Amino acid sequence: MNGKTNRVAAAAIAVTAVALLTAPKADAGPYGVAICNPDLGARHADATFERTSAHYISESGCATDQPGLVVRHSGKRTGDSRWGGWTVQAPRGTVFTHVGVNAAGHGGGGHLPQLLAVPPTGVAQVFGTPDAGIARSRFASPARVFTARLSCRRVSGCGTGRRARIRIKRIALELRDGVAPTIAVGGAMLRPGSKRGMQPIAVTAKDVGAGVHRFLVQVNGQPVTAYTTQCRIKEGWALRLRPCPPSARTTFRMHTAAAPFHQGSNTLRICSTDYAGGTSANRSCASRRINVDNLCPVSRTGAAPRLEAHLVRKSTDDGGARTVEVHGRLLSATGVPVAGARVCIATRIPIPGDLERVVAMPTTEADGRFSAELPDGPNRQVRVAYWWSHANVAERRLSLRVHAHPRLLVRPHHPLHNGHAARFAVELQGPAAGRRWVRIQARSGHHWVEVRNGRTDAEGIYRARYRFHATTGRRHYRFRAVVPGQAGYPYVRGHSRVRRVTVIG
Repeated sequence: MNGKTNRVAAAAIAVTAVALLTAPKADAGPYGVAICNPDLGARHADATFERTSAHYISESGCATDQPGLVVRHSGKRTGDSRWGGWTVQAPRGTVFTHVGVNAAGHGGGGHLPQLLAVPPTGVAQVFGTPDAGIARSRFASPARVFTARLSCRRVSGCGTGRRARIRIKRIALELRDGVAPTIAVGGAMLRPGSKRGMQPIAVTAKDVGAGVHRFLVQVNGQPVTAYTTQCRIKEGWALRLRPCPPSARTTFRMHTAAAPFHQGSNTLRICSTDYAGGTSANRSCASRRINVDNLCPVSRTGAAPRLEAHLVRKSTDDGGARTVEVHGRLLSATGVPVAGARVCIATRIPIPGDLERVVAMPTTEADGRFSAELPDGPNRQVRVAYWWSHANVAERRLSLRVHAHPRLLVRPHHPLHNGHAARFAVELQGPAAGRRWVRIQARSGHHWVEVRNGRTDAEGIYRARYRFHATTGRRHYRFRAVVPGQAGYPYVRGHSRVRRVTVIG
């Protein structure tokens, strides 16, 4: 850990960014603070001198040849329970979990040197009474305040006590920060509509504990960039109780045409962390969905913010397969048709991992109208866009729903005798046809009755058998395969053609 600050290239911060963005949120981030330590250049800005009598005076010097933080007595007589001391208080949202300090002291005239810690609840606890030889004292329980105090402990009052004093140096504190930063994001990248090219995103964070240490940016699960604030740190030690600034902001400029961005919907995640050792810092994150469009062309026919679009289903003249077309119209802000403009039509299958594809780029006619046929396929999200500059786009989003049409095969083809079984094979259309529910139904009067059900294999095929037991005479049975609507399969409910099975009783 160090105090180096700048924009860090993605390769350099990848490991840290992944850990901080994906690790479970820490209950509290630990970090170490050094006070009055000449080896680290740590001063004593966070240690304050307090007293209840003007007879207690302070001295301070944290260089190698200086005594540290000192309290001594200077006066003829001081009342009982009066004191003077150096105090270190944990910042809001934090608590000391360990205190280590080099301390030396000398009593006299009723004055007593003491090291005290104040727990989050309860009264102060004495954990050291230093003598003339400097020694290391430790307190290893949660505390909100640490104090090195010289106080009068004689009911009748204390005398001059010329040699009475306490001094401390090389204070080492371990803090636990239990409050995560707050984060806010904004900028042109988060405004409504698709984005292309370079886009800015502004990030602001605040933290009441250790301060804001780092911003991390992730796109589609991949670390992209980071920003580290100016923190007072040396050799892994914080030099202040709040080493990092309480608030910070920066602006990232995101290149949407570069990986890991891709055409269509992208997930942007921005996190702010406070300061802590390792990757256990508290953090707050904001996630946003950003639609990127770097494939549709920019048309130079002028502004046209009014875009109309809808889906039209058509059958061929001979009654064959139906087709789907996008019909629309492009108008200026005042309702004037825009002719000769290039409109972009893109589609995406609503399953994980499928990317948006541009499927047509029709040109508007004199009345501003346009149309384009969509390729055959499953359910799709359809986006119709007209870009008249790199920053301005008119868009419409449509939803195309397609019924499943499974293929049902029945074997054998010849008539069966009672007691024999028919074998069914149902083949589902792709994509994502594996592990999907299929039902096989038989016609009974005016109703369809389910006789078998199950899931397809990895290839999208479901197989079943049905044995006939109670057929009399010669009968014709009708069967069909039904695919219900289900999460992950990009079709709405549909069924196969009806197949006939002849059984002789």
